[in-house]
Amino acid sequence: MEQTGYVYKTDDKTAGIIVKRVSACGDSCASCSSDCSTSNITISIENTLDAKVGDYIKIRTRTKSVLKSIFIAYFIPLALMVIGVFLGVSLFKNLGFKEYESLGFLMGIIFLGISYVLLRIIDKKISKNSNKTFEMIEILRDKK
Repeated sequence: MEQTGYVYKTDDKTAGIIVKRVSACGDSCASCSSDCSTSNITISIENTLDAKVGDYIKIRTRTKSVLKSIFIAYFIPLALMVIGVFLGVSLFKNLGFKEYESLGFLMGIIFLGISYVLLRIIDKKISKNSNKTFEMIEILRDKK
């Protein structure tokens, strides 16, 4: 996926880029009822084109990284919740609780909460490598 970004800072090897976050409904958020307000995100990427502060650049998101992030964001919570439910039902049934299904569901919710803590830890590690997720394609001279 290609996007346009604005270079707001540079150093020896990297550039800080402001990119408009892409929403699921495209550029026209009024066309859907989800009321999604798009915001800007800042990323740090390798400055392979020697971009200067004030330049607009075209960047590409590496598909493999995006798919990996999507898999992590959706699979981990679902998997941990299902594991928590089955583990809880089995555990509480063997312990003789009458409400073992409700307790199993509660354990699934607890595991879901744990998954979000795990996602936060993973997100911090991934954000350190964000310069490998994005790549500069070209400097857009006519955007200024």
